[in-house]
Amino acid sequence: MWKIKGINHISFAVKDLDQAIEGAVKNMGGELMMKFESVTDKYIGACVALGEHVISYIQATDESSFVAKHIEMKGVGPQHMGITVENLEEYVSHLESQGIKVDKSQLGNETFKEALVGPKFGQGLVLQLMEWKGGTIDLSPEGRELLNRKYQEEPGLKFIEIDPK
Repeated sequence: MWKIKGINHISFAVKDLDQAIEGAVKNMGGELMMKFESVTDKYIGACVALGEHVISYIQATDESSFVAKHIEMKGVGPQHMGITVENLEEYVSHLESQGIKVDKSQLGNETFKEALVGPKFGQGLVLQLMEWKGGTIDLSPEGRELLNRKYQEEPGLKFIEIDPK
C-alpha cells in the first residue's frame, strides 16, 4: 500500500540565483548546502537549509527551459514541491487509475526513483514524487550526502562545488 510521508522540499523559480541565495542566507539565516546544474533541462539551482527544512531555487540558463516558461507565465515563486512517497510505483498506478497523467521517466532509477505530476493536479505546483533509496533530501549528513551523490552520478546533472569561505 502506498503512503505519502510528507513534504520534502519546495523549489522556487527565480530570475537571479545568486540574489535568491544571498537573501536566504543573509536575511533568513539559511545555509547554502550546494549548487547544481541540469544541463539537460537548462537550469542552475541551489539547495538552502532553512531551519529544519530544505528549499531550492532554480534559474533558467536558456529561455526555452521549463523554468523560463514558468516565470513567463506565473512570475517568480514556487515552481514545484517534493513529496516523499512510500511505494511510489503503487501510488503512480493509483493516480493513473484516477485519470491523472504522470511523467514516469525517472521511475526506473532504483536509487533516485521519482515521478512528476503536473500543476493542474498540484493546485498550481508541479509535484515531484520521490522514493529515494537511503532517504531523501534532509539536513542529516546522510541526507546531504545522498543529495550530493544524485547530482554527481545522474547523467545531465552537474554538482557545482562551493568555494569554502
